[in-house]
Formats: sequence, C-alpha cells, structure tokens
Amino acid sequence: MSSVHSFSTESSDGVPNTNNPDFSSCAPIFVLPTHLSLEELHDVEESLSKHGARLTYDVFEAGLILGRVGQKKRAALELRAKGIWTEEVISSEPPTKRRKVERSPGTADVDLSTESKGEEDGMASRHASQRHLASLEDSDKKVDIKVVKLDWLHKSLDEGDLIPMSPYVIYQARKVDPPPTKPATKPDTAQIIERAREDAASKPSPAYFSRRKEPSGSIQPPVPKLYRQTTSEHDEAIPLPPAPDWVKGNVLYACMRSAPLHPPNERFIDQLVKIRKSRELTLDEVGVRAYSTSIAAIAAYPYEFHTPSEVHSLPGCDTKIATLFSEFKHSPSGTLTAANILDTDPVLKVLRQFNNIWGVGAKTARDFYYKRQWRDLDDVVEFGWNTLSRVQQIGVKYYDEFLDGVPRAETESIAKTITRHANLVRPNAGYDGRGIECVIVGGYRRGKEVSGDVDLVLSHRDESVTKNLVVDIVASLESEGWITHTLALHMTTSAREQQTLPFRGGDEGHHFDSLDKALVVWQDPHFDDDNPPDPTESNAQIRKRNPNPHRRVDIIISPWKTVGCAVLGWSGDTTFERDLRRYAKKAHGWKFDSSGVRERTSGGKVVDLERGGDTWEERERLVLEGIGVGWRPAYLRCTR
Repeated sequence: MSSVHSFSTESSDGVPNTNNPDFSSCAPIFVLPTHLSLEELHDVEESLSKHGARLTYDVFEAGLILGRVGQKKRAALELRAKGIWTEEVISSEPPTKRRKVERSPGTADVDLSTESKGEEDGMASRHASQRHLASLEDSDKKVDIKVVKLDWLHKSLDEGDLIPMSPYVIYQARKVDPPPTKPATKPDTAQIIERAREDAASKPSPAYFSRRKEPSGSIQPPVPKLYRQTTSEHDEAIPLPPAPDWVKGNVLYACMRSAPLHPPNERFIDQLVKIRKSRELTLDEVGVRAYSTSIAAIAAYPYEFHTPSEVHSLPGCDTKIATLFSEFKHSPSGTLTAANILDTDPVLKVLRQFNNIWGVGAKTARDFYYKRQWRDLDDVVEFGWNTLSRVQQIGVKYYDEFLDGVPRAETESIAKTITRHANLVRPNAGYDGRGIECVIVGGYRRGKEVSGDVDLVLSHRDESVTKNLVVDIVASLESEGWITHTLALHMTTSAREQQTLPFRGGDEGHHFDSLDKALVVWQDPHFDDDNPPDPTESNAQIRKRNPNPHRRVDIIISPWKTVGCAVLGWSGDTTFERDLRRYAKKAHGWKFDSSGVRERTSGGKVVDLERGGDTWEERERLVLEGIGVGWRPAYLRCTR
C-alpha cells in the first residue's frame, strides 16, 4: 500500500507549479474507500473538489472511480459489491503511438498521431476534427465506467496538469443487468437435512437466545428513485434567492459557515439524521461521514429549498441528497422511506435501543444482537448482566432517565452547585476577585432547550488552583450526595503539568480533548418526604426513595492559558469540531484539540493563539480568528 499523498502543488523536484490541474472536464468521480482511512478519504475528496472535479458520493452516477485497486478482477468485485454489474470493454484498436519525423535543426517536432493528450484521457481536443470527435463520442458510449489508480490523481497534482489517464486505467466496462435468478427447483430432502446440519454447526450457542419470537426484516434501505433535472423551465418557474458566498466559493469546511439551531430546512435535516443513524448502526463509517457533510451544508443554507437543484448546488451534497429532497418534497407525510426504516425495521429498532445505553456504541450494540442474540433490555439484564461493564450496568439502570434530557433551568442549577463546591475546595481562589469560573458548554450553549447531558468547563488564572482540582470537586460533591456514581475520572492534564497535549507524528487518534475531567451521574439529594416512616417501625431509618432524576454530567478542568481552546472544543456540534481540526491541519499544519494548539512540524511547538485575551470569551474568539475560520457564536455552530 502506498503512503499517504500530501496533495501539494509542488512538482516532484520541489519547485512550485504555476498551473493547477482542472478536473472539471472529467466524468463524475467516486473515490473508492477500500484501503483508505477516513483521513485519507477526506484528503482525496477535498483535493478533487478544490480542483473542480464533479465529486459524487453515489457510485451509481460515477463515470470515473479512483482507488487503490491493482487488478481487473478486484475492480469488478468492488463494483459488484456496491450493486453494479459490469462487463469489460476492450478496445479493438491498439493505442495510438506518437512518433517523430526526422527534422532539420531549428524545426519543431511533428506529431503524426491523430490523438491529442486530452483525447487520450477521453476528453475532446480543442484541435480535433469533427470526424475524429464523433468517433471519440461513439467510443465513449461503449464505456460506462472506468476504474483508475489513485496514482493518476497524485501524479496530476505533482505535474500541475492532467496527465494521460491510459497507463493508470485498471478496468473499463459497461454496466449490465444482474444475472437472472435461477428458478426455484424442488431440492432433494437429503440435501436439505445436510444443509440444516451445517447451518446449525455454524450458528452461535443458543445459551443467550431470547424466548420471544425473533423479529424479521431487512436493514437494507430501498434504492431511491434517481433524480434527473428535466428542463430549465422547471427551475425558472420559481425565482431562487441569491446563493450565499460560501456556496459560490465552494467552502468545504463546516466550521467556516454559520449554522443556526433551527434552520429553514430542519424537517428535511431531521430525515437525513435518521438515515445517518441507520448508517452508524450498520457500521458504515463512510456513509456517516458523507451524510454528516451534507447535513452540515444544508443546516447552513439560509433559505428554504424549493428545487432539488438548489440542494445539488451545495458543497458536499450530491445527486443522492437531491434525490432524497425530491422524494421528501413530494411525500404527503414529509418523510423519507430510508429514514422510516429506522423506526420500522425490527433489527434497527433493537440496535438503536442498545445503542442508547450509555457506554454502548454501535459495534457493541451489534455484538449484543448478533453474537449474544439479545433482543431487548430484559434480555440484557436476564442473560448478560454480569458480563456488562460497570458503566454499561449504570446505563441500563438509568436508561429512561438518561434519555429524558436536562432542561436549561436545571443545567444552570447544576452549574451553580459545582461552581460553589469548586470554590469551596479552593478557598483562596478568590484572591483575584473572580475565583474559579464556570462555563456551561455543549448543547446548552448552542441554545438547546433540553440537552442530553450537562457539560461544564472550569478554569482559573492560577495553574496551582486548577491542578488536581477535579478530584477535590468530585469528593466534595459526593460528600453532599450530589454525585451517585463516578463513571470516569481523568487526570491527563495534571499528569503532564497542565501543558498542551504533545503532538506525536502519525498519531491521529479520535481525541476531542485530553483535559482533566470527571464523567459522573448526578442526582439532586433534596426532595420532599411528606410521608416519613413510622418511628415505631423497625425500618424507621429508611427514607423515602429519592424521586429526582439521574443526570449525566461532565466536569472539565482547563488551565487558563488554553481555556479558549477548551470552551471552543466543547461548544460546537460534532461536524463543526471535526472540520475545525481538519482545517487547522490543512491550512497551517497545526494540531488542534481542547488542550491547545501545536505545530505538526518543529517538534510540536506550542502555538499560543490566546495571548492578550482577558476573558474566556475573548480567548475563544482569538482562537477561531487565529486558526482563520472567523468568529461565529456557539448558537451558529449547530451542524447537527
């Protein structure tokens, strides 16, 4: 496997190219994710978009497929795995060669071939005759799809111009119908029995099988109808609003666009979010990323959609998303078939229930369903309680309470209590007139009326105050009964003397932060006990059960010198934060997380973007402006 390409605009000898390749004349391009990490896939797609390529996330509409594939058979199998059946197209004519004629000194080389460099790649030459162009078009009709080595893209970027594609073409083919299913024949009884024995031997142990009936259903969504724009008159019938600058400029990063909490196309976004959840539960990481990119673009669009072409014009929205909008627009119920599957498919319904357990990801949820054969929470408790981790047991125990969400008023009350205890355990922290400051981040700061949990960032200008602070806060809160369970306690910042997380080359782990923090279960210990037990009874000391709900609370501690990064890193939606890290890397070669910013070169030197900021608000603004994405308040970082 080749190493990751840097996609620079310099030639192989290090000299900057004066020209950049333009891929706009190529057929729609699909990047094959096989043998590519998500980071590499991001890089390839981003580079293609910057150079004018018609990028698509739908392999069915692609005419050109780039990937790390080296053999024809493998290319055909990859296409078949994605539902495309093909047959190879072999050119009947040998490739045209260029030759030179003898020339006298001072004369130019003469090309006697009838094919130009552009034509060799399937693009018409500006100097080609009409007869030759017609012949070329006839040839193109025979080829529906080409699978090309990714090296072609790398080499074109190095050269600063499109190079001939022919040496890099692995497989060219036309699409064909799938082979017909053979008619069912009455099988031999002995064969049936033998296959049943083989199946029984390959199935997992029935020890964890539920006694209830197995659900039936398929988690494969139906293929949506293909959207095709028919006539220009159809779009012209409705005057469209002027495109935002980020659409005109094809801005790819969600962190450079403003996305409000309730955008004009929120109902359509809600449907796409459900489809994305289905992709997550089926471990389709590429699909999750693609839908996240599309959803973020739609969330930033300031007008209500009227036509599919509006959707298609947004960066990150391909024909598939436009097709889904067409279906949504014409649906009497305003729903999508692929989104409804999340609520109707028996398998997905169970997987989502498991995934909603705190501490259970999509992969573990599938393990519960397919390997352990559990079908609901009762199965989890009855057949596997002792196999769960402590965190998962707590997630099951307070399943409904964790799903209820936390209102804003309750979030503010929790923040006040934690701030009081923070200053209680650091009684001298108020010498500066401010004491320990608390910032409510997460969904609350983005404007949500109800948040899934409570996220708080605490900081103080004196690092001796914040060091090991999280341990003392948790102990104080536990002593008063506010914390019922501590799910996780991290001391990573204090352990490295509250310095920014070092950059380690090649370490691209999914670390959104590395700060001191405590993930806890919270319950207000105060409640009315109107009916205390009779003191004459033996259980007189037993109080009424606390009826207050249990909440998930994250307490994060940040040194003041990087508090802007901490607040920023915990305030945006997932896609906003993902693209902020990507942009910092691409634009500056920096590594950004909530503990600070470091250079990826120069041994990981710390980049101080917060210098001069007096308050945490000023320091957060300085970080965004220093990275170069521009300031936008937290309520405009709702990329969903």
